[in-house]
Amino acid sequence: MPSRPTSRPPRTPDLASYDLLAPQLSDGKDSAVMMAVFMEAAPNAGVADRVISYPSSLGVLEWPSVVVEGVRHPGVSELAALQSAAFGVPADRHLEVTRTMPGPDGTRMPHSLLTQIAAYGRFPRMGSPYCRKSTKESVVSSAWTPLVRQLGRPVRILKVMGLRSDEGPDRKKRPAFRTVQANRARIVDEWLPVKDWPTAAVREWHADAPVPYSWTYDSVPGAGD
Repeated sequence: MPSRPTSRPPRTPDLASYDLLAPQLSDGKDSAVMMAVFMEAAPNAGVADRVISYPSSLGVLEWPSVVVEGVRHPGVSELAALQSAAFGVPADRHLEVTRTMPGPDGTRMPHSLLTQIAAYGRFPRMGSPYCRKSTKESVVSSAWTPLVRQLGRPVRILKVMGLRSDEGPDRKKRPAFRTVQANRARIVDEWLPVKDWPTAAVREWHADAPVPYSWTYDSVPGAGD
């Protein structure tokens, strides 16, 4: 485990108190650091078998793999799977989910930015970017429903995300740990284990990381800049 920032360590929830530990992956730099920190804590708590990683796919809008100067750089879905596997999550406990909508023939079809534009005749309004809660967090939340029905009691779920304060004022205000849902079916807590990591520390961590980050971060794929 590469060294972490010297600032105060994040509060680690009682992982053993949850039925499901659900890290959400996006293939980005922060996502990989989050998995490293989280998957150090889960085995130490003896609950690695309760981990299921969830990437939410944007379908046709996902960044694809590219080949530059003979080197192949993986696309988003592949990278999310690599991030999960690199830190010990078995392939059958890595579940990619996608937002869907009713199709013309009555079956479900992928719901993407393209279908949203077709339905409303416009791009999302300013201040309402597409790649946010409705296409990411909410889709993952829906994937927990079968487990909730199976157990037949209030299910305790820990949602783990790689959001950091350096990403913007809204995320800086977001608590590192909070309860985001509580009803008769489920109790969902949210943990941001790398919230206080500065961007420089994330970049330093990736210098020796066991998994690559998305090629879209660099000026040219593979530039490392």
